[in-house]
Amino acid sequence: MRSYTHIAGALVLFLVFAYIFDLNQIFVGLIFAALSSVFPDILDNLISEHRGYGHSIMWIILAVFILFFNFTMGFAIIIGLLSHILLDSITTHGVPILYPIRKTNFIVLNANRRVKTGTNQDNAVFLALVFLLITILCLNIAFTQISAINPFQSFAAQSPSTNRNMAINASNDLKTNFDFDLHLNQNDKNITVKKISENETNYLIKNVEPGG
Repeated sequence: MRSYTHIAGALVLFLVFAYIFDLNQIFVGLIFAALSSVFPDILDNLISEHRGYGHSIMWIILAVFILFFNFTMGFAIIIGLLSHILLDSITTHGVPILYPIRKTNFIVLNANRRVKTGTNQDNAVFLALVFLLITILCLNIAFTQISAINPFQSFAAQSPSTNRNMAINASNDLKTNFDFDLHLNQNDKNITVKKISENETNYLIKNVEPGG
């Protein structure tokens, strides 16, 4: 695959997983996903070996340690490397994911369905990825605008953890915004519920037994 095809594939894959896992620092993640998606070819070109060390799965294993320092950055690098391997696995020659332990190329598709780099098939894959990328971005913009107009949609669009936090905060605010005034006068019990900056609401309870 061409470098621009790998970049497009990494961006699409990262945006999908970023939405699923509700990641922060999306712009930073997109940059590292794009850079890591072309890293295998750059490394192999430097050591004059096509699809060698740069295309090994060991780089993904090493990138896991970056997650402990910056989750979004490490996740983006893993996505970029993974997307490169996945795209190369549908090409004519495949990809040696176990290099240098094993130099056998990993290939997904049958021989007549594999994509040859630099051909119209490669361009078709690139255009399909660009279409997906534009679709994802347009949907994100549309949801953002809807959320800005409709507060209920904005609440529904939040992640479950965010919704729970909002509900807890709302509950806490509700508890602190009410004053209760109890007047116990013989048989009739008068309960006044007073909300800050609003009118009072009175409830009259009759025939309440003492202690009950």
